[in-house]
Amino acid sequence: MAAISLQAAIGQLKAGKIAPVYFLPGKEKFFQDQFIEAAHKYLFPDKGSKDLNLTILYGSENTLSELISACMSYPMLAAQRLVLVRDFDKMKMTDADAFAKYLEHPQKTTCLVLSASEKGRAKIYTTLAKKAQTIDCTPIREYKIGGWISEHCREKGYAIDSQAVQFLIDLLGTSLLGLTQEINKIIDFKGDGSAITLDDLEQTTGISKEANVFTLQRALSRRQLKTSLKTAARLTDTGTDITALNAVLSAFFRKLLQAGSLKSKGKNRRETAELMHLHEFQLKDIYEALSHFNLRQIEQVIGFLHEADIAAKTSAADKNALVQMLCYQICKV
Repeated sequence: MAAISLQAAIGQLKAGKIAPVYFLPGKEKFFQDQFIEAAHKYLFPDKGSKDLNLTILYGSENTLSELISACMSYPMLAAQRLVLVRDFDKMKMTDADAFAKYLEHPQKTTCLVLSASEKGRAKIYTTLAKKAQTIDCTPIREYKIGGWISEHCREKGYAIDSQAVQFLIDLLGTSLLGLTQEINKIIDFKGDGSAITLDDLEQTTGISKEANVFTLQRALSRRQLKTSLKTAARLTDTGTDITALNAVLSAFFRKLLQAGSLKSKGKNRRETAELMHLHEFQLKDIYEALSHFNLRQIEQVIGFLHEADIAAKTSAADKNALVQMLCYQICKV
């Protein structure tokens, strides 16, 4: 059976089209939890029916025979039971033949949901691929996070500008749970349907747009020493983790090195964007930075960042002094 998207699967649940078996392979727990939450919502009209008809099993603790037994039980005061198995890939495949037979003729009054970090190699996974409705829960690649944020906001009726997208990525990285919570907070704050801006994020996060990692990155990429020193001081004063700060800057300058290398080989902006999977707003910042650094200088900056990271993790050096020195080294390289 062909895999479907999370949104499509939830749409089917909402329409009452409930498959007897769902398989959720992938390391993105956020996607798995979103589907499971939707299954609770659309299978059970009230908490009482949920309490009577929900069984949760764990791959590291329960067996296939216990799973089959739970699936064969009849629902009480509800149309269906929900049997949820967490970490199915950790379950021992004894009684696999019996489970395969169940998959051939699943109980119509049971919805079985199997979550797993990965697809196993045992024969039963081939049967699952044919008989279960598969929902891909692979984590979103870093370069697609910006698109995911924009699409998630659009689904909620809001546009979001590119600077706000970059701010969220700098603040929360690829944590879909964290990003969703922050977006929900912004929407509750706005409530008027207008586009989400960097100013809105300043209001909801309490982090000034004049003192965030994105602002520091832009200042350093343009060799603006005074601005970078001031922003770095504000960041350290507000308790920003130096290791996390360094990770963001290192990722940017590594991308800068890659883009500079491609440019030196004659690749144009469109080709560079395609090869690096970059959005236009990201490419704009990178090409701006390339007008201030050559390849040798970028390599030196990456070296400075590596040294600062080691010092922050292994020495008792003053963190503020480390960041200030780093700003000076980058701007004066």
